[in-house]
Amino acid sequence: MASLTAPILLVDDDEAILRSSAQVFEEAVQYPCISATTAEACLDIVARQDVSLVMLDLGLPDLPGEEVLASLRRDHPEVPVIIVTGLADIDSAVRCMGSGAYDYVVKGADPGRLVNSVRRALESREKDLKIASFRESLLATNLKRPECFSDLITANDHMRALFRFIEAVAASEEPILLQGETGTGKELFARAIHKASEARGPFVATNLGGLDDLLISDTLFGHVRGAYTGADESRKGLIFQASGGTLFLDEIGDLSPQSQVKLLRFLENREYFPLGTDIPRRSEARIVAATNQDLESRADQGRFRRDLLYRLSTYRIHIPPLKDRPEDLPLLCEHFLKSIANGGESLTLTQGALAALGRYSFPGNVRELRGLLLKAKAVCAGQAIDRSVMEGLLGASPKSFQVTSAAAPAASISPAGLGTQDVAPAAPSTAPELPTIQEAIEDLIDRALKRTQGHQGMAAKLLGISPQALSQRLKHRGSEP
Repeated sequence: MASLTAPILLVDDDEAILRSSAQVFEEAVQYPCISATTAEACLDIVARQDVSLVMLDLGLPDLPGEEVLASLRRDHPEVPVIIVTGLADIDSAVRCMGSGAYDYVVKGADPGRLVNSVRRALESREKDLKIASFRESLLATNLKRPECFSDLITANDHMRALFRFIEAVAASEEPILLQGETGTGKELFARAIHKASEARGPFVATNLGGLDDLLISDTLFGHVRGAYTGADESRKGLIFQASGGTLFLDEIGDLSPQSQVKLLRFLENREYFPLGTDIPRRSEARIVAATNQDLESRADQGRFRRDLLYRLSTYRIHIPPLKDRPEDLPLLCEHFLKSIANGGESLTLTQGALAALGRYSFPGNVRELRGLLLKAKAVCAGQAIDRSVMEGLLGASPKSFQVTSAAAPAASISPAGLGTQDVAPAAPSTAPELPTIQEAIEDLIDRALKRTQGHQGMAAKLLGISPQALSQRLKHRGSEP
């Protein structure tokens, strides 16, 4: 693949012109320049190395410039050629443009005219190279940088195709919209996009769900000191923090109409206003947004701006739900069994339990699968997770699952492989009933707030979550009957 920063080749028999032209273009377009004084040297250079552009004088000593142009267009059609000549010959200009020259400029004309022509030619070449790279990535069977996707466990062909698509578009600065059911791994996809982009800046993530317009504006754009009561210090928002990198906006469908307008303005001109100031600031953060909602339907209902939807979805990726990826279930179980094991503890899953999982629709997708395995681990107390336990957890008989007896053996699936049989359920245990995951979470929140005497920011830090996430949970709690 040709390089985006290959040098410009200047071809002229006047070395003084070559020196002055090189100085102008290296400063104006930030591309290195190399030179040739003969047609033979020009063709030899283009044959040996990649060049971004050829600026060709027609009056060469060893070969007519029009013949050099014909040779370049025949053997290197991807390289744009700008004719620069001392003669304003209309017939010559018509022939050169008909032979495929990008432009025809007379020496001594407005220097800005030539610089603009060079810029347009380089931009056109860059666009062509990106399209070629995009096509090559989509047609490739293997990933160029599989390490970028190491956190996404899959053997599914559609998922692998999405990885290739991400490699093809990652270098672009255009926004990407990730759509998929809850728990499908949208943030993991966003992180993979950031890694594949090789952006110099950081990956910054935030969840917009449940936040009001003021809090969203403050979170994204920041504020200056004195912007509102209590704003004793200025704050740089997440857009500033993500400059040169990737800003991941989860739950984008929950944005209020006012916040939608502000985000649209930023996407259109890359400028934003921190609260309390009318001085615009710029950021080159790449936006990756995610939602589990149907934004097309919300736009039809007038609840989401269609122009914002178009801006966010230059590239749109729909992540398939777990129920459409049955081949991924054993791999994900193996991965989670390893990750939730404590030290040398060996966690196993019987073939029957795996079959029960395979019949389940997983409305919570991969996140729900991990939660189920964590619950099963607690229920089974270190023993194999069998069919009866899993069916109980899945809701087939919510009150019927029992703690497995320590004496009960079971064929199993473990990180090493699959077993072949299940055993009968063990006798009921007299162990006390365990709290649900939701009950345990609520208890932790209450303890953290009590320990910090109701200070939500400090409580969030103790819990290892963001203040916004804690605020959202408390708001949801307050809305429950």
